[in-house]
Amino acid sequence: MTIISRAWRPLALCVPFVLLAACASGDKPKLPVAPATVEAPGKSAVTVTSANDGARVVVAQAQELRVELPNSAWSIAQNFEWSVVDLGPGVLVPTGSRFERTARDVNPLESDGTTVFRFRPQAPGAVTLKLALRRPHRLDAPLQAVSFDVTVK
Repeated sequence: MTIISRAWRPLALCVPFVLLAACASGDKPKLPVAPATVEAPGKSAVTVTSANDGARVVVAQAQELRVELPNSAWSIAQNFEWSVVDLGPGVLVPTGSRFERTARDVNPLESDGTTVFRFRPQAPGAVTLKLALRRPHRLDAPLQAVSFDVTVK
């Protein structure tokens, strides 16, 4: 019996330290961070990307809002496209979208690109603009989604 108890003694000494280390991990609650504000006073357009997801965007009446969203070669090959999911009426009007392929390879099937959406302010106000990367005409969950809180001055 003493042989077994001696064998377990080093393990019994390590257990409190392991438990203490688990309790002291760096998973501390983070304080909520206010969303960043994107604006471009004096410029003809305000441009946002997926890196600005959740940001507050301020657009003047004379400016255009450009939303540039990345498309990977895989998402292109799988027929995923960015589309406007939610845009309240009366504040912004979509004026067009286009896909710009990255000139990375000679093989167009292996290169990625960017979808660029353009919006024109219609009237002062605030609206949430939501876009999603999904297959067209499908209601499946999106592969990726972005949202912007847009204020038109």
